[in-house]
Order: sequence, then structure tokens, then C-alpha cells
Amino acid sequence: MTGQPPPVVRGAVAVWFALAAFLLLENVVLWLRREELERAAARAGDDPAVIPGLLGQLTAVAVGFGIGYGLFGWLLRRGRRWARGVLTAVAVLHVLWIVLPGAGAVNLVTLLLICLGLALTWLPGTAQWVKQH
Repeated sequence: MTGQPPPVVRGAVAVWFALAAFLLLENVVLWLRREELERAAARAGDDPAVIPGLLGQLTAVAVGFGIGYGLFGWLLRRGRRWARGVLTAVAVLHVLWIVLPGAGAVNLVTLLLICLGLALTWLPGTAQWVKQH
């Protein structure tokens, strides 16, 4: 069956895409604040030379989650039933990544987007859409 997905599916996909974009934007902001982060590390008695390496690791994680949300969100829009499970797994890993070290204010936005995306992904309208494909 072809055609446009229902609004609930388009909403879910939009949230997953927005989350991917937010992660990448958040990462760009961290790189723009690199010197400030290095000064803060030096004030705290830590080695500021480790900041670029940490930012590189954060970039890799953000790109990984961003690709996951974007790719599997796109597959959800195309009606792939299994994409809901994979999106859920990616979201659970992401929540663990956020919560275990301690969530901050920016992470609250990420957590809210994850919750909204999961809610829309598992609503009956989405289930019906993927069942038809």
C-alpha cells in the first residue's frame, strides 16, 4: 500500500529528525565554546589539552545517534514495522548515555524529544500504518 503516512507518523518522524538536528547543533555549540571549556578545565585543575579529545568523542556519539534517528525515522515513514523497535533501542541507549553521567538542562530537552518521539512512534495510528506496509 502506498500513499502519504498519517499525521501521527509524520509527527513521529519530524520529532526524530528534530532530535537528530538538535544533537548536531548542540555539538556545534560545544565546539564553538571549546576555548571556554579549556579555560574552565584549567581553573578546575584539569588538563585543558583533553578537551578536544572529549569533544571528538561527543561528536562521534552525537553523529551516531543523529544518523540512527534520521535513518530509522525515515524507514518508519516508509512503513518499515521493525524501525519502531530499532528507534526504541536507539532511544533507550541514548537515555542511558544521558542519565548515567547525570542529566543537565540541555539533556532535558533531549529527553523530552525522545519521550515525544517514542510516544508518537508507538501510538495506535503508527502501528496501523506500519501494519499496512
